[in-house]
Amino acid sequence: MRHLFLLQLELIVDSETGFASSTNILNLVDQLKGKKMRKKEAEQVLQKFVQSKWLIEKEGEFTLHGRAILEMEQFIRETYPDAVKICNICHSLLIQGQSCETCGIRMHLPCVAKYFQSTSEPRCPHCNDYWPHDIPGTWPPECRGDGVAW
Repeated sequence: MRHLFLLQLELIVDSETGFASSTNILNLVDQLKGKKMRKKEAEQVLQKFVQSKWLIEKEGEFTLHGRAILEMEQFIRETYPDAVKICNICHSLLIQGQSCETCGIRMHLPCVAKYFQSTSEPRCPHCNDYWPHDIPGTWPPECRGDGVAW
């Protein structure tokens, strides 16, 4: 069980989106050493990780729960130094977020929302290029104040 968790952790940390598909995770059972695990057993283990708040499942994809990030941050930083992403605003471990298309800096969604909360023309805090992503907690530019698209 522990080995499966570590393999899926690596998949999640290495991914651009911070998610790993259930298919990719279930295919990891072939890499397990020692006692072999069937895919059905692996599905049950995945659900146990979700129930115990180590993982979150969203539309067939898995990511780390906040609990896992908090408890494993140091381990993740030490084990995957080349894959670790850090938020440019709060400097904490970043699993999911947005990134600048020009310079590549990354920010957590709550940090994005707070950083850009009072600007109508969001710009990257590092390179000052236009920030093209939707800002969490705000309406997209094509929407009026009432949230209805024109």
